[in-house]
Amino acid sequence: MKLTKQEQQAIDWLYDFAAQLREGETIPYTKPVIDQLKRMGISIEFISHKQVATLKRGKEEPFPWQITNAPWYIKGKRSMTYLPFQVKERKEAK
Repeated sequence: MKLTKQEQQAIDWLYDFAAQLREGETIPYTKPVIDQLKRMGISIEFISHKQVATLKRGKEEPFPWQITNAPWYIKGKRSMTYLPFQVKERKEAK
């Protein structure tokens, strides 16, 4: 199967993601990689730290979202996100 450059990068990130997760570690990600995986039918649902009330004990390590497509003052910054299995309780929607 022949993959485009973006598909190959997304699959390579997914491979690293799975390997790091298996070791109990996190890996940073960017929105273009996650969007490419979604187009390929692979969905990873990250939850923003703003939506989290409490985390499960021992699973507090966040997945940093590296902001790439934004104005200069926030480009390159990181926002903390979590996977659903790390979240014990979400904040109520206002």
